[in-house]
Amino acid sequence: MKIVRVETILLTIALNRDYGGSVYSVPRKNAIVTRIHTDQGLVGHCVNGEGNFDVHRQAREIVDRELAPLLIGEDPTAIETLWSRMWTSTHRGGRDKWAAVRAVACVDSALWDLLGKRAGLPLYQLWGGARHALPIVAIGGQYREGYAPQDYGAEMEEYRALGLAGCKFKVGGREVEEDLARTRAARRAGGDDFVLFADANRAWSRTQALAFCRQAADLGLRWFEEPCHWDDDRRDLALLRAQTGMPIAAGQSEITTQDCRDLMLDAAIDVCNLDASWGGGPTAWLRVARMAACFGVQMGHHGEPMVGSHLLAAVENGTYVETHHPDRDPIFHQMLIGRGAIANGHYMLPQGPGWGVDFDPEFIERYRTD
Repeated sequence: MKIVRVETILLTIALNRDYGGSVYSVPRKNAIVTRIHTDQGLVGHCVNGEGNFDVHRQAREIVDRELAPLLIGEDPTAIETLWSRMWTSTHRGGRDKWAAVRAVACVDSALWDLLGKRAGLPLYQLWGGARHALPIVAIGGQYREGYAPQDYGAEMEEYRALGLAGCKFKVGGREVEEDLARTRAARRAGGDDFVLFADANRAWSRTQALAFCRQAADLGLRWFEEPCHWDDDRRDLALLRAQTGMPIAAGQSEITTQDCRDLMLDAAIDVCNLDASWGGGPTAWLRVARMAACFGVQMGHHGEPMVGSHLLAAVENGTYVETHHPDRDPIFHQMLIGRGAIANGHYMLPQGPGWGVDFDPEFIERYRTD
């Protein structure tokens, strides 16, 4: 079997509002659909999303102009070899490295789908099959003008009604006391069995993050994600973790396995939430997961539940699938055909081969940009 064509489609979808966090805004959902066509008619595909439209546009161009020529005529099952060849594109200067890494991730994700289809297995089983279902939580608590703490509590009640087990709640965009009030309202509304996380997206200084940890000690937070500014974060995270005992998560802002390795070597994290779509694809994520197991570190995955669920279910140290409100992620909740069911706080993984899903062609035609 040989690769004969690599196809990419750039999608952009205007959301019903800006789903902003502490240091960013999300008015649109952007994604790249990648398809690997073979001479035997088998096609591997994936959709990789989240992030800035310009970065996605650059990533797509890198796939089309640089990575596709490397793949034509090659055996698609030689994924390690192809990944290494593609990774050399990330060393080229004069452009956004994030875009180059995401380009590799798009192709890598589609190659794995192709292998899963050839093997007749869901990817989570091909990679290890640690479990068939995972607890699923929302990424929520985004800031909204005019919202009082009780309004964020009502949001948690909505997530429970949707069958979700908890919420990764945004903090860091207000003073510590205001964000504590919002988080306490979320805990009250969700209840003691509602899994609650805090996520600052690197918005706070170590002093602010330390104050939040100490005052939130009674809230039963599952972990505190990216609490500190980026410029000295490994040292700050390690100190915060040692001084407070609060479980710390980071990794979604890293784009290499080496970055994640250094978080573990510096004893900075309890959970590594590398995003496969941002960090080189499933090949890279699985390397990090095996390494994390040696450090006693658990794995998360930043959003992207279609990809993240298979990775997390494959390994023993996987944790929670992350999704968004259906209005925030129309790709997962509208475009995917055959995705797993959500019920009683769990996501049941699809049992078809590869990613186990198809894509709604009408959805793609409606939102493609080319």
